[in-house]
Amino acid sequence: EKNVEWIEGVIIIIVAIVPALVIAFYAWINERQSRHFQSLVELDQKCNVIRESTIQQIPIKYIVVGDICEIKYGDVLPADGVIIQSNNLKVDESSLTAELDLIEKYESTDPFLLSGTHIIEDSDKMLILAVSEHGQTGMILKLLSTIKEQNNGKKKQ
Repeated sequence: EKNVEWIEGVIIIIVAIVPALVIAFYAWINERQSRHFQSLVELDQKCNVIRESTIQQIPIKYIVVGDICEIKYGDVLPADGVIIQSNNLKVDESSLTAELDLIEKYESTDPFLLSGTHIIEDSDKMLILAVSEHGQTGMILKLLSTIKEQNNGKKKQ
């Protein structure tokens, strides 16, 4: 009977551990594929920038502060910046502000453009002022991450 109890204990442990390991393995594979896909998407997104008086098409992840970026209808802004040349720029900032109306931007009165907003009308040039986590979208994501961590810490207590 001692041999049977030992075997039953091992079987119970195996039945509990194996599914957890399988789930963890599939979650790891999924996360790895997701990161790979995200990196491919980031490399595929490109922007025309003016550096040293020449136009270059570069992946948006390589945009730096001080670049002059050409923006046009349909673009999602890759960084925060200011308009330096515009005719009649209209943007959709609903992804950041939840406003449903299109916003008209002017060099003289409202020149600031935020990453993640959509260009709806016109093609213009903007000077990049902040990229990645230093931009408005990055700050919002960082704040949300901090709040989530604080909430998780409160749940554990």
